[in-house]
Amino acid sequence: MSSVYCFGHVSTGVILRLKMPYPQPDGYAEVAETLENHAGEATGTALVLARLGVSVALEGNWIGDTPACRRTLEFLRSRGIDVSGLVVKPGYAGVNEIVVSDGHTRTVFGRYIDLLFTTPQWEPPDVAKIHAARIVSVDPAFGETTLAVARAAKEAGKPLVGCDARHDAPLTAMADAMIISGELIAREYPEALKSDEAREHLFADYRAHCPGLVVFTSGSRPLWYARGGTPGGPGSTRAAPTVTRREMAPFPVEVIDSAGAGGSFRGGLIYGLLQGWSDEASVRFACAVAALICTTAPGCVHPPTLEQVHALLGAHGSHPPPSR
Repeated sequence: MSSVYCFGHVSTGVILRLKMPYPQPDGYAEVAETLENHAGEATGTALVLARLGVSVALEGNWIGDTPACRRTLEFLRSRGIDVSGLVVKPGYAGVNEIVVSDGHTRTVFGRYIDLLFTTPQWEPPDVAKIHAARIVSVDPAFGETTLAVARAAKEAGKPLVGCDARHDAPLTAMADAMIISGELIAREYPEALKSDEAREHLFADYRAHCPGLVVFTSGSRPLWYARGGTPGGPGSTRAAPTVTRREMAPFPVEVIDSAGAGGSFRGGLIYGLLQGWSDEASVRFACAVAALICTTAPGCVHPPTLEQVHALLGAHGSHPPPSR
């Protein structure tokens, strides 16, 4: 059985890399290259972990009955990922996206609203695979199925890693690690972008509701991380954590494309958790993975090896603890 079980988005896409900034309405931009992509948060996490030598089972939405979507399935299988739970649905168009990237911004065109807010387009999770895994990772947007994965993980005593759930969401209350992106904050909590004080309050809200590690990523800005379960949080009986919020600067790299940075960060963090590393070591390793993903396109299709991650860490005077 696999060490990590991932449930979530499995997408087939195209990245249009621009030679210049994304244009204004009615404007023009030159395309540098067009790249086939195999995308989705869960997909990116699974690809990163597989490249690092971790066995992974991936489940999620149906796979389209098209040549492009079947290529995604074959690509995942070729990377050693257990995709036996992914269903090719006859006549189904698949989850497709087009990403336009200028190196600094990325704009996504897809059909995720149709996927998530019409009729369910996925199979129930395989509980046996969840119970057999050492760590469970779940995307937040699949409604009751997301919560079914989370509850199965908790019933089996497996650490649960989530991302981009609201601070008061049931998933946050069950997570052993919750990673919040700048995109989620901009969409759900825009006031937290206006001042550090508002962001501090939001971080405190997450710590109050999440019993595990809370991480706020923020692109090129320093990320924040700390353990949750602060006094006053729902159901909290623990004393205040001895370590308050900590910051970590991202690794400086030449960004080619930032697509996939979030899913890759989660993969790097899960790798650290599998090794039993400290929060600091796990977060630093995840930062290095995400940085390297941004130096190529499509990043998660070409994730870094363990040796490449170690080299980046070493170049900045940091070495992870020994791996198990």
